[in-house]
Amino acid sequence: MKTISLNGIWTLKGRSTTDPSLKSIEITDATVPGMAQLELSRLGIIPEDIYMGMNITETEKYEDWEWWYEREFDVPTEHERAYLVFRGVDCFAEYFLNGEKIGESANMFIPYEFDVANLLKVGKNTITVHLLAPKEVAHNEHFDLHCLANYGAFSYKGQEMLYARRAAHTYGWDIMPRAITCGLWRDVQLELRDKICFEQFFFDTRDPSCILFDYELSCKLADFKNVDIEVELTCRDSHYTARRNALPYKAGKVTIPLTKKPYLWWPYGYGEPNLYQATARIYSNGQLVHEMHTRMAFRTVELDRTDVTDGKNGKFRFLINGVEVMAKGSNWVPMDAFHNRDKARYARALELAKDIGCNILRCWGGNVYEDHEFFDFCEENGIMVWQDFAMACFNYPCDERMEKALLEEATAIVREYRHHPSIILWSGDNEIDACVRKKRNYLLPTSTNTLTRRILPHVVERNDIGRPYLASSPYISDEALIRGLPTAEHHLWGSRDYFKSYEYRSCPAHFISECGYHGCPDPESIKKFITPEKVWPYFDNEEWTLHSSDQDQNDSRVMLMHKQVLQLFGEVPDSLEDYAVASQISQAEAFKYLIERMRVARPLRSGIIWWNLLDGWPQMSDAIVDYYYKKKLAYDYVKRSQAAFAICADEIAKWKLRFYACNDTQNEQRGRMRIFDVDTNETLAERDFVASANTSTEVAALDIFYSEKRFLVIEWTIDGKTAYNHYLCGYPAFDLAKYREWLAKYRSLSGFCADMKI
Repeated sequence: MKTISLNGIWTLKGRSTTDPSLKSIEITDATVPGMAQLELSRLGIIPEDIYMGMNITETEKYEDWEWWYEREFDVPTEHERAYLVFRGVDCFAEYFLNGEKIGESANMFIPYEFDVANLLKVGKNTITVHLLAPKEVAHNEHFDLHCLANYGAFSYKGQEMLYARRAAHTYGWDIMPRAITCGLWRDVQLELRDKICFEQFFFDTRDPSCILFDYELSCKLADFKNVDIEVELTCRDSHYTARRNALPYKAGKVTIPLTKKPYLWWPYGYGEPNLYQATARIYSNGQLVHEMHTRMAFRTVELDRTDVTDGKNGKFRFLINGVEVMAKGSNWVPMDAFHNRDKARYARALELAKDIGCNILRCWGGNVYEDHEFFDFCEENGIMVWQDFAMACFNYPCDERMEKALLEEATAIVREYRHHPSIILWSGDNEIDACVRKKRNYLLPTSTNTLTRRILPHVVERNDIGRPYLASSPYISDEALIRGLPTAEHHLWGSRDYFKSYEYRSCPAHFISECGYHGCPDPESIKKFITPEKVWPYFDNEEWTLHSSDQDQNDSRVMLMHKQVLQLFGEVPDSLEDYAVASQISQAEAFKYLIERMRVARPLRSGIIWWNLLDGWPQMSDAIVDYYYKKKLAYDYVKRSQAAFAICADEIAKWKLRFYACNDTQNEQRGRMRIFDVDTNETLAERDFVASANTSTEVAALDIFYSEKRFLVIEWTIDGKTAYNHYLCGYPAFDLAKYREWLAKYRSLSGFCADMKI
């Protein structure tokens, strides 16, 4: 197969659909992949620094504009099988080749391809993509009462997005600005395909004696003669191969005997993420006519769960290759408000996830589906992926039209990504069940949601093997909804008060798939997106409010961060520099508590996916790394708290503070530990320890009073390597100056990976 990239320079024309007095725009050097709004910014039609101050609101002026992308390209020779492929178009589009319409699309998330063999000319060809105005499309929609009585977290602006298969966050979210984009945001290419190639394929590894390579070929019947399929798999010294004749039909399977035990793929901490290089070849009359390269892995995944729990009689855990894995990682949110820029941020963002010890990332349902490079990195580094389908927080219409659109989308997505072993779960949506629970007196039971109870499980069942499906995160059954029962998996947000409050410490869930706490970015970063006159103070400050993120000027999240600082330290510093330090300390201690409370409670607790690693635009948020990749203090604390092996403190109970060796590996760990006061260097405990594999083992207990305010350092050595953790004794209010002293001493002995200036 030959691929001709159509990325690069296109012309772009736009006009308002509602105000004919506005002058149309023509840009002769627009870039694909790209977005119309970024071209306007580049040319200064809207502010060039689109994230500075209030500038992002300027994009709203162009929500009712339609756009035309166009370019010429050359085709050197005729070809029987030629396809124009659009990897991502945002969003409502008509496609033309040499003036003839070849198709339409209305989904930002999935690729579209068009057979153009009969329309292509040898020499110059012209391709045109007409993007309809998203605001006009939304304006012409109609809804039933169930949708009008929307129960989303952002229900005041929810209806606009309900039929649009676009990233939900683009309409405005609490982590992203409103920016309703238009553009060709992923690659565009002309594919000149071999006469015979693979339409789809899948490696079925359920049988321990063999692999089944299921395939469907794409070819004309006249070309389907004397066809053989050959498959070859290699990982280190492990090699499997098989070949069979494909006749009499284009779809079938190749059975590949397992002559020796294969290498397994394991999440980080539990073993090596072994991947097999896979090559599949098609021969016709003995001649090689097509070759396809991919990767596969041997691993099983099971989601062992109950609907409800009392904290003890329930469960929610992932078993990989039959082994319970303690899941620790981040929710993966949009890389950028403009998704053509996502790929450029992958490398640094994913290295952060690896460095901080994540063994799971949850791809949140308000986002796009990430590109293959994301999943490639995850499987190479033992990072499991929990993949939401692209719905979040709203009562989407359950009518025939929406069901058809979601069926098309989900089928395309599952087939596109199912060969990635990093994906361990398909999840129907984000928080739609939970939103029903909040308004259960007014709305239908969760089981009536045909999108997540009928359409999506059907797609997964028919197009994937060996991956579990969860209808919603968190999943709330009708019984749990009606009786108000706690769920085994939970998003732990609540009032977001003191991070050790009753709401946090009493949560009975076995798995927390969202939780977080605010942390102010470094002042150096704030000055990159807040105008000088608005940098400080934050009270009644429209720029801080917008970047918190709220385009309706509700400053509740700004003041939430303020109150969290006040809670921990009893006062709020009066300078930006001191405020940022205090806020980052508050956030860091909160993240540390949330992660470690789950780890020390094994086997009753089995995972936490915190919110979140990296900002997708400059803002005040829960992210532990800001948009400019500057690491907050929480980055250091999280890295220590979720290491594959760490010694962590529980909370004081019955006059004792107990310490646990949290060993999330498959090997017993032996070493020596010491607990001491960072102020006095007084040793409170010192001993050898033995930590059983894949569990948490108590290794020390100290007599500590609630009234004591101390910074305890935990030091341990295993096989000559020394590591550190800490525990903050006592309850608020703490003295900020004293904490900074403790932190300086801790940093001097343990090293640091955060960017915060103490």
